[in-house]
Amino acid sequence: MNKKILIGAIASTTLALFFGTPYYLGMKAEQSLNEQHRILADTFFLEIDNHTYDRGWFSATETTVVRFKPSVLNNLSKHLPANIKTVLDKPITMVNHVQHGLFADGFTPVRAVVRTEFQYDPEVQKVLARFFGDQTPVSMTNTIGLNGNGKLEMQVAKFDYEELSGIKLNWQGMQAHMDYEAGFQAYTNQFDIPHLKAILADKGEISIENVQINSKTHSGSHNISLGSSETKLGKFNVAWKESIDYNIRLNELVNTVTDLQIGAFINPTGSIAPSNLSVNNLSYTTQTDEKDGFINSQGRFAFEKLQYGDNAYGPLAIDIAAEHLESKSLAAIKKSWAELSAKQVDDEKMQEAILDVVRKEGVGLFTNNPVFKINQFDFVAPSGHVKTKGQIGFNGVQAADLNDFGVLLKKMNANMDFDVSKALIEQFAISQARGLFSASNNPENQEAKMDEAAQKDVDDTIRLMIGGMVDNMAGEGYLTQNNDAIQTNVAVQNNEIKLNGKVFTIQSDEDLLAQIEADDEMKAAASEVKK
Repeated sequence: MNKKILIGAIASTTLALFFGTPYYLGMKAEQSLNEQHRILADTFFLEIDNHTYDRGWFSATETTVVRFKPSVLNNLSKHLPANIKTVLDKPITMVNHVQHGLFADGFTPVRAVVRTEFQYDPEVQKVLARFFGDQTPVSMTNTIGLNGNGKLEMQVAKFDYEELSGIKLNWQGMQAHMDYEAGFQAYTNQFDIPHLKAILADKGEISIENVQINSKTHSGSHNISLGSSETKLGKFNVAWKESIDYNIRLNELVNTVTDLQIGAFINPTGSIAPSNLSVNNLSYTTQTDEKDGFINSQGRFAFEKLQYGDNAYGPLAIDIAAEHLESKSLAAIKKSWAELSAKQVDDEKMQEAILDVVRKEGVGLFTNNPVFKINQFDFVAPSGHVKTKGQIGFNGVQAADLNDFGVLLKKMNANMDFDVSKALIEQFAISQARGLFSASNNPENQEAKMDEAAQKDVDDTIRLMIGGMVDNMAGEGYLTQNNDAIQTNVAVQNNEIKLNGKVFTIQSDEDLLAQIEADDEMKAAASEVKK
């Protein structure tokens, strides 16, 4: 009798575990998916149209309908092709098919395995079918561990698309993998895009090869994302058959930020001639940490070679850092920028609004003694090289000081080393002058051409001006010349600017005019003596 009772108890316990465990794990799986749904709903660019969760004993179905917020889509739409706009404008239904139970993923115990089915609007489905055919465009599997951690895998299918118009697209798919901790307090991402090539009929072609993105992220205070990232690009190539007009008004941007009127001479304008542009072995890495409510961030950017037509640039190596940045201010800027992105604002007002956020929300970035470092900036161009390193810091800055450049300068300290090819400075000045003449002679930004002799006269004049200025500054001890290279150290401290260790002073217009008159008188007197 006792044996029968024991066997019955064991059988009852086994049945309870067999049937009860899936139910319990189903509740825990729903808890995990609700957390993921909350994160999705908190994004600034998506809105949730509908969400339901139907949980059974061994399985469940979660259905979520999402769409891009109309305001965000309106801001992006003018920059997107019609097919992409059609896809983004319609809602997407995500149906999560949930299998919960200890062995839903085989022999490794888990809470649940979630396979996501994406359902599209009929109009979107037609567009996708043109590219993917009968393939499933996007597939995703989420395996949730017993403690709420998990792994998420996503694939975007390959396609080879061609139109009679001559447009061809070859896409070799995308693989993505994420490992996450419970509540997404920390996670790692891996993205792999092997190849994309687009032939745009008689316009040209674009190709991208071997894109790899890896990141490790965890949450800091004020929801600031901390961690590291690495992005690599094997090769990017553009072959374009038509000139591209451009007009970059840099002076307006600087004026907006600093209230300084610097003139139109820094506005590059003209056109990019038909040519090939390619970049090899580009990489970008970041590292962001937090200590005592302040952020330290470092970024490295490099490429091996940039080829533009017959000109080769590179290598390029940039290593910059920002230290002791107030987390609260950074979080406020991030939040405000996200809110701006969800509003329908024209480009000019958007630029002003973004900068206004920095002025208001970013005050704490400058009033807590930040330090900005250039650990390395090495670049080789056809006309020469530029190398610089150093740092800029602010001590004891108050909010009111940001409106007074003189006071701000007193509280700024900087030390920078420069090593620049003279020929590169000359080429930069020549380019700016060409932009000035083009803007003056052609305000509507149509291509303006000088005859070859006039252009040569302008170029030679600028070279003489640069040469004279460099020789004068070298003679006064503000810089040194080493073959074709110009080297100096710029230091700012105690409201004083030093070049090469010598206090730098700028003559007033009256003093400069008096010196010119004195020089003329001396030259006239010397001429009389010779006579």
